[in-house]
Amino acid sequence: MLIAVDVGNSSISTGYFSGGGLVVQKIDTDLHMGADKYAAAVAYFMDSSSLEKERISCIISSVVPSLTGAVEEGLAQIAGEEIPDIMRVDYRLHTGLKFDEVRPGELGTDRIASAVAASNIYSPPVAVVDFGTATTITVVDDDYYLIGGSIMPGVGLMNDMLEEGTARLKRALPEAPPRALGVSTDACIRTGLFFGTAGGVERILAEIESEKGFALNVVITGGYAPAIERLIKRPHFSNPHLTLQGLKMLHETNRRKA
Repeated sequence: MLIAVDVGNSSISTGYFSGGGLVVQKIDTDLHMGADKYAAAVAYFMDSSSLEKERISCIISSVVPSLTGAVEEGLAQIAGEEIPDIMRVDYRLHTGLKFDEVRPGELGTDRIASAVAASNIYSPPVAVVDFGTATTITVVDDDYYLIGGSIMPGVGLMNDMLEEGTARLKRALPEAPPRALGVSTDACIRTGLFFGTAGGVERILAEIESEKGFALNVVITGGYAPAIERLIKRPHFSNPHLTLQGLKMLHETNRRKA
C-alpha cells in the first residue's frame, strides 16, 4: 500500500494506491491538527473503505510546513511502526525534470509533483493549471525543463478578500454562474471570479505560447477545476488526481534509485 499525501492550504488529499487502484480521501486543512487527529481520520477512512494497513509506504508533498510532521507521525501510528521509506518531495529527488531556468527551491512541491505527472501522462510542452487556493500555471517544455509559470489568487481567496476588503460586498456562492452578465451583486461577483479566472488563465497561456514559440497541451486540476472547466475555451485535459499520480511516480522512481 502506498499512501500519497498532498498537504495543501485548503485541504489535505490522501491517496491510497493498492492493487485496486486509487482511493482518495480529502479533509479540510486544520493548522491545529495533531498527529492523533490525522491518524484517527486516516484509520476511520481506511476501515470504512476496507483498505488493508499492511506494508505501508508513504510520500508527502506539503506546502504547509507546520503540518508535515503531524502527518508523518499520524501515518507512523497507522503503520504501527516507523515508516522506513517515507519520502518528502523536493526538487532534489529524481524527478525527470530539469530546473535550469527557475529557482527550484521556491517551487511548491505540489507543483513539482503535478509537473512530473503531466510530463509523463501528456505530451510536453505541457502546462498544468491548478485551480486551488491559488490558481497556478506550471510549464514544462519538450526537453523536460520546468521553465516557470504563473500564480494568481484562487477563486475562494478572491471571494474572501472581496468580503473582507469592502464595506457592503458579501461572500458569493462558490458556484460558476450560467452567463457572464450578472444581474445581482452575487451574480456579478461570481462572473468576476469564475469568468475572470478562466479568461486570465487563457490570456497567460496565450502569452507564454507567444513568448516561447510553441503550443501547449493544457491539463487542469484542483478543487475549483470542475466549476471552471466549462469556461475554458481552448482544448484541454482534466485530471482531478494529477498531483497524487505525480507523487506515486516520484515514489516509484526514487525507491528504485535508493
